[in-house]
Amino acid sequence: MAMISAPRPGTHTVTGFGAHLEGKTNGLLREIEESEVYQAVFDRHADPRLVAAVIKYVLLEVFSYGPHVTEATFTAIGRMPKDRADLMQVMINHDIEEADHGEMALKDFVKLGGDEQWARRRRITPASFAMAATVRLLAQHENPFAYLGYMYPFEALTPVLTERAQRQLAAKAFPESAKHFIDFHATEDVAHAKVLRTLIERCVRDFPESAEAIGYGFDCFASVYPLPIWNAALRHAREELSSR
Repeated sequence: MAMISAPRPGTHTVTGFGAHLEGKTNGLLREIEESEVYQAVFDRHADPRLVAAVIKYVLLEVFSYGPHVTEATFTAIGRMPKDRADLMQVMINHDIEEADHGEMALKDFVKLGGDEQWARRRRITPASFAMAATVRLLAQHENPFAYLGYMYPFEALTPVLTERAQRQLAAKAFPESAKHFIDFHATEDVAHAKVLRTLIERCVRDFPESAEAIGYGFDCFASVYPLPIWNAALRHAREELSSR
């Protein structure tokens, strides 16, 4: 188990770390924007059938990895310093609000023609497995504050990308009934990102060593999310369309 030293308030530049983390997130966003899967979905000439199929399989991936992220996060929170219930309460409240999002994604997957029973029975893709393994290992064996390094890009990138998706899907006659997950996250995660930014700054202020752990968690997570998972969704979408 990673050891946590006693708090040493005021020994880290909190706002500097927040800006550093935001810069890392913006760098990841640029990498996403340059990817094949992003271009396939967001190009104005994109085939509406391909767009819908990619979204369908991305939603399936969310359903697959979602429970692992929730469970990993609760594990990390349980390893936090027990004299900081104030921090743990914020973390727990946030994780509870995220707990059913995999099921939310599954409902839209089904509305796009997916088979719910197959989705529940199947093994998750290797891409989602790698992501799930990464968050679980970070939560169980690294400094527990490292979990904030995978949670922050989740919450900071999702509203940006889902808001863009809303515009693209409107232009591609995407079924309104299958947009609940996207519409919800386009607004909900704006507030979540602000909560996490404030929480991270509190943690870095009171536990300066958490900054390194959070940065490491971010880098580990960025190696498995989102592009490997979205690339898997793109492959499955193309396979489905080619078989029709």
